[in-house]
Amino acid sequence: MNFDFTLPCNVLFGSGRINELSYHAKKLGKKAFIVTSLPNYFEIISNILKLLEINNIDYELFSDVKPNPVSTLVDKTAKLFLKKGCDYLIGIGGGSSIDFAKAIAVRASHNEDIWNYVFLDYRNNLEISDSTLPLIAIPTTAGTGSEVTKWAVITNPDTYEKSFLGSNYIIPKIAIVDPELTRTVPPLLTAATGIDVLSHCIESFINLNATSFSEMYAKEAMMIISRYLPEVVANGNNLSAREKVAWASTLAGIAITHVGTTLIHCIGHVIGGRAGVDHGVALAVCLEPVIKYSWTSNFHKFAKISELMGENVSNMTLKESAEFSSMAIKKFLNTINLNIKLSDIGINKNMLDQLLDDIFKYTKCMLDVHPKVFTREEIKKILLYAL
Repeated sequence: MNFDFTLPCNVLFGSGRINELSYHAKKLGKKAFIVTSLPNYFEIISNILKLLEINNIDYELFSDVKPNPVSTLVDKTAKLFLKKGCDYLIGIGGGSSIDFAKAIAVRASHNEDIWNYVFLDYRNNLEISDSTLPLIAIPTTAGTGSEVTKWAVITNPDTYEKSFLGSNYIIPKIAIVDPELTRTVPPLLTAATGIDVLSHCIESFINLNATSFSEMYAKEAMMIISRYLPEVVANGNNLSAREKVAWASTLAGIAITHVGTTLIHCIGHVIGGRAGVDHGVALAVCLEPVIKYSWTSNFHKFAKISELMGENVSNMTLKESAEFSSMAIKKFLNTINLNIKLSDIGINKNMLDQLLDDIFKYTKCMLDVHPKVFTREEIKKILLYAL
C-alpha cells in the first residue's frame, strides 16, 4: 500500500456528450488541428465539423492517419500544424488517430524528430516536457483507452520498430467518450479493439507493478468487457452494451496508465511492427499463449481472471482455476470469432528469431514486469505454440 496515482484528464462520459465539444474547445486555444483517419464525408466527422462551425471554432482538418502511425508522418504533419497557425489538437477515431494526435502535440512543441522521444530499451530517450500542446481526445472505438492514457504507440518505418511515447504530459486535457460514436464499428474491429481492452485488464492486473488502485480498475473492466463484448460483436446497435464496453475501455486505460503492460503487449508490438496488422489482432494471437505459459507464477491472480471472465470455478481448486484462465480466454476468443494463430496473419517459423530479437532489443521493459521470468528459448516456445 505504497503507490502514486493521478487522474489529470477530464472525462465526459455518456451518449450525446459530443455536443459539449465546442464549449471545451474554446477554452484550449484559437485554432484546432483535427486529426483523424475518418474522411470528412463520414457522418461522425461531418457532424463534429458542423458543431464546430456553428460555434465559430476555427480548425484545420488532417484526415490521413493510417493504422500503426509512423514517425516520419508525425514529423511532417507537425510542420503543417505550425504552418497553419494551430495551437491545440482534437484527435477523433481509434487508438491510431489519438496516438497520432498525441505525437503531434509533442513534436510541434519540441525541437527533435519524434522518434527521439519514443522509448527504446537500448538507448537514452529524450524527455517530453510540459510544453506539450493540449489535446481533446474523442474515441470512436472502444479499445485502446488512449483517451485517458499517458502512452502513444508509434512505428519507425525504416527499422520496423513499434514502441511508445510515455509521459503524463501527453494525457489529453479532455476526453469525450460518447458510446454513440462507436455504433457503426463493424464486428471484426469491435472484437479486435475489445481484445485490446481485455489485454489491458489482464496485463495491468498481473503486472509486477500492480497496485490496489490499478487492480481495482482492471478487475472492474475485466468483468464488464467479458460480459458485454460478445453482445456488441453480435449486435453493434445495442447501445446499452456499447456503453458498457466503452466504459471498460476507459477504466482499463486508467489501469495501464499507472502500471503499464506486460509480455502480451511486448509480443503484440513486435508483431505489429513486423507484420503491420491491427493492434487488437496482434494481441488476440498472443494473449492465450502467454497466459497458458504464465499461470503458475501467481495462482491467486490467474484464478481470479477465470472468475472475473464469468467462468464457474466454484468446484475447482485454486490451482485448477488458475490453470483454467488460458482456457477461459480461448473460449472468449471463440465467442467473438477471433481465435487466430500467428500463421493467420502472415508470420511463419522463419520470422520467429527476428521477433525474439526485437523483444529483447527494444521492448524488454514490458517483459521485465511480467509475473513469470522467461528466457529467450521459453518465449520461442510461446511463439511456436501461437504459430
